[in-house]
This record gives sequence, structure tokens and C-alpha cells, in this order.
Amino acid sequence: MANPYLNPCPKPNLPVSRTSSFKRPRVALLRAAAAVVLAATVTAIGAGAANAGVLGPDVSSYSHDNGASLDWKAIHEAGGASFTFIKATEGGGYRNPNFSSDFAQASGHGLIRGAYHYARPGGGSIGEIIGSATAEANQFGQAIGTLSGPGNLAPVLDLEDAGSLNPPQLQLWVHTWLNRMTKLTGRTPIIYTGVSFWQSSMGNSAAFAAYPLWLASYGVPRPTMVGGWKKYTFWQYTDQGQIAGSVGNTDLSVFNGSVAQLKTMTSTNAATQAATVAAASARTAASAGSAKAAADSRTLGLTTRGGSGTDTRRGDATTSRSSLRSWLGVYGMDGSRAISRF
Repeated sequence: MANPYLNPCPKPNLPVSRTSSFKRPRVALLRAAAAVVLAATVTAIGAGAANAGVLGPDVSSYSHDNGASLDWKAIHEAGGASFTFIKATEGGGYRNPNFSSDFAQASGHGLIRGAYHYARPGGGSIGEIIGSATAEANQFGQAIGTLSGPGNLAPVLDLEDAGSLNPPQLQLWVHTWLNRMTKLTGRTPIIYTGVSFWQSSMGNSAAFAAYPLWLASYGVPRPTMVGGWKKYTFWQYTDQGQIAGSVGNTDLSVFNGSVAQLKTMTSTNAATQAATVAAASARTAASAGSAKAAADSRTLGLTTRGGSGTDTRRGDATTSRSSLRSWLGVYGMDGSRAISRF
């Protein structure tokens, strides 16, 4: 049955870039035009995406750096945001110190809200991988509760770091986390990821298409779909957005539907929750069986990643690699044409 809130996102109309006149137009004007085109590619496509649908930022403790605050009333009213996602936890021990206050204030000012967990997958054996995923899901669950109240979106798995896991191992980790979170909340979690990461680190798996997709892809008219998904539910189209009520660059996303359709995603009832949990239990048993069948040196035993060749961390990650740069922030890493930075 088709999902009613997954509609094609219209291609935005890009505004015409403007350039300035210089005394040496042949050289200087061309250089200026190239810079303007680059900026227009990054910002105008984002503006078009925002105009095409229902807008919302995602925030974390990073949004409070240097004492900055978030004005949730302005974000909703002046900024035009209808929803927000707020980072709650990361890995097996970190909790965003601003989560509770931001989560409460966002709801108090009329925003539909969601919470996300930044995954730090780990483990070597099947048992260790399952244990790692379960521990992280439990920690997230303790921070967010069941999210059963009005205006709450399903919990989000922020997946952009594979750790040392290869694709089969990471798929097991993700299955375990999703199934555990479903049992804890009675909700079907949302998966956040990026095009390049899913294709490489998750082996472009089509096994997760039943979960709503929040896809990160920058500088493109519309994102390239991955795995078994035909449409995205949310599209994060920029990490350099500007919105009233927030200082500096902000991650912005668009919902693939109307506000009314978005509100239906926050509705839960006992019967739906029970059916969702039962389905998760069945998936857990199936995942365990598949994992045991795959447990040899070619899959879950010896073939592990020695480390990612590209930086796959958000700016809000609690630790960073050298030359800190989110893999999603590097133009072209999401499958779009690479463009040199000026």
C-alpha cells in the first residue's frame, strides 16, 4: 500500500545569479561569476527545496556553542519551521545536555518534534555487535521515553559512522538497534543517512525500505535514492542553512508532504503499537538466524573495515577526526558532481 505522505518533491526553480562589474571583465568577472555560481548552487537549491515543502531544522549541543541560544518561537513563527529534530544521545554514553530543554521548548512553541541518536557501531563477534546496538538503543530510550505523546515523531537512528564494521556486520547492528527501539517505544524508527554512506558502508542494502527515510544530500535538485527506497520522507538538503531564531549555519530539511500528512506521523494508538512491536520481534528472530548463517570469515568473522577513507562525522559529533569535515559537507561526496571550493 502506498504511503500517503511520500510524495514527489517538485524540482525548485533556481534564481538567476548576479555578478559585479570589474575593470578587467575578461578575468575578474569570470572569477567572480564562478564564485557566485558555486554559492548559488549551494544556497539557491536549498531555498528552492525549502519553498517546495514543509521545512524544519535539526539541532544539537553544537547549536549552543559559545553560549548561543535557540529562539524556538522565532524558529517556528519567523523562520517558518513546522518541525525539528533534536539530538538526544550519541554512542554508548553521551547525552546532549540541551536536549530536554530544547525538546520541551520546541513543543511549547508549536513545532512537531523528533529526537535522534548518533550511532557509534562497534563489536567484532555477533554477540558483541548485538550487544553494542542494544546498549545504544537502551541509552537512547532512557533519554527520550516512548515518544507516545502528541506531536512526537518516531525515534531516529542517525547512521553515518560504520566504526570498524563491514557492511554485513553493520546491517546486523542496524537491524538490532531498530528492532530494540521499536520494542522500547512501539514506534517504527526513522533512518537518517547519506547517499554515499549507505551505498558503501551499508552495501546499498534494500532490506530496510519499510522504515521512513531521512536522506542527506546537498547541492542537488533532488536526492538520488538508495537501497530499496523509492521516495524519501525527509530530505536534509543543506548544512549551511539560515533560519530565524538560530545563530550561524543550521542543518535544514524538507518533509515530503503536507503539514497535515506530517501530523499523521505523530499519531499512535495501543493497537498500532502492539502490532509494531510484534513485527519487530519477528524481525529480531529473523535477523538472529541470518546472522548465524552468515557467521564465517568471509562476512562477520574476519572481514572488517580498517577505517573509512572519508570523514563521515556530523559537525555535532562529540569527537572529530583530523581535518574535521562532515562527509555530507564535502560537495560531491553524495554522488553529485564534485566542485572545488574557492
